[in-house]
Amino acid sequence: MTFNYDKPDFVWDTYEITKNQADFLIESGECDEEDEAFNQARQDSDLITFEREWLTEALTEKLQEINPDGYWHAEVSNFGWRNQDGHKQFIADDGQTFLREVLPETDCTFRIYFVDKEIRIQNFHHDSPVGNEWYTITCDQSAYKQAV
Repeated sequence: MTFNYDKPDFVWDTYEITKNQADFLIESGECDEEDEAFNQARQDSDLITFEREWLTEALTEKLQEINPDGYWHAEVSNFGWRNQDGHKQFIADDGQTFLREVLPETDCTFRIYFVDKEIRIQNFHHDSPVGNEWYTITCDQSAYKQAV
């Protein structure tokens, strides 16, 4: 399976979100200097909240297209500083639940790729700073058949 690593469908990167807002503040004339704009963007408590809501709502729409029943199977490779592999089955019918079920409970920067009905997530965090942690998530038909 081939996909373009340079073109993720969704990206979560709080630094880039803050930097983009700082650039906007300079372009709109609200701030004159980069440091001032970045500090103002960083102190905007709603910025990250609104961006996260947008991401999870857009992800929800995509998940509903792929798997409206919400039964998923996830596999991870190179998880954390010990580079462990693992898998789990879970139910998620919205983007927020999906991310909570898949990603570790820490500050993460991640890229999401959709390839047919498969979802790939490259994750970066304090135990995987170079992004070698990869998740592959597919529809879990076996769980769906058992539930019906």
